[in-house]
Amino acid sequence: MPAVPASTTVLDSMLFRDAFGTPGMREVFSDVALVARYAEVEVALAKAEAKCGVIPQEAAEAIAARTDVALLDFDLLRQETDIVGYPILPLVHQMAKQCGEAGRYVHWGATTQDIMDTAVVLQLRAALEIVERDIAELRKILAGLSRRHRDTPMAGRTHLQQALPVTFGYKTAIWLAMFDRHAERLAQLKPRVLVGQFAGAAGTLASLGDKGFEVQEALCSELKLGVPVSTWHVARDGFAEAVNFLALV
Repeated sequence: MPAVPASTTVLDSMLFRDAFGTPGMREVFSDVALVARYAEVEVALAKAEAKCGVIPQEAAEAIAARTDVALLDFDLLRQETDIVGYPILPLVHQMAKQCGEAGRYVHWGATTQDIMDTAVVLQLRAALEIVERDIAELRKILAGLSRRHRDTPMAGRTHLQQALPVTFGYKTAIWLAMFDRHAERLAQLKPRVLVGQFAGAAGTLASLGDKGFEVQEALCSELKLGVPVSTWHVARDGFAEAVNFLALV
């Protein structure tokens, strides 16, 4: 028999995974993509801190130029993640080695959850872009069906049985209205959900003194994310709202 990758859920099953996802969405949430997002946030943080005068500009440039996710030792990353319990410290160790002398400025003033949360927001933004495209395409299809079949009769249904006549266009127009509302919901949730996270240990921003808010704003600008009203290390309503939206869709 040919070698088949092991799978434990329908999400990674060779047979069933496309019933529950798409190649594009799996790519967004793959381990390699997640680590790349971690590195992206670390590089953006270095750039933001250089702009704010927290670390040398040449250090930020070196971190941006030398960080290469393709050259990371993922087996070592896995082993150290098993020991530490999360992947940021092991990743920072490897990034610091890649960046040489500038490596001591990697992760400057940050805490693990700053990097992990912001990386997930970047993943979520990419995922919602896919969902938004799919909703837009589906709305076009439903609008076309509603116009084309506005006079096409069909049996209505009520109480699990045939009822008075309706038209197929009427039926698809109901679906269209629902997805119009989904598009509206998506536009409304983005400003609440797509915000960066940078607050340092315990969420106080104390690690950067009076530069904390300035760096936070610069980091969010670098990543094109909203600036949080306050730290949300323990406030998960944003992610919960996104998941609830996906459940509706």
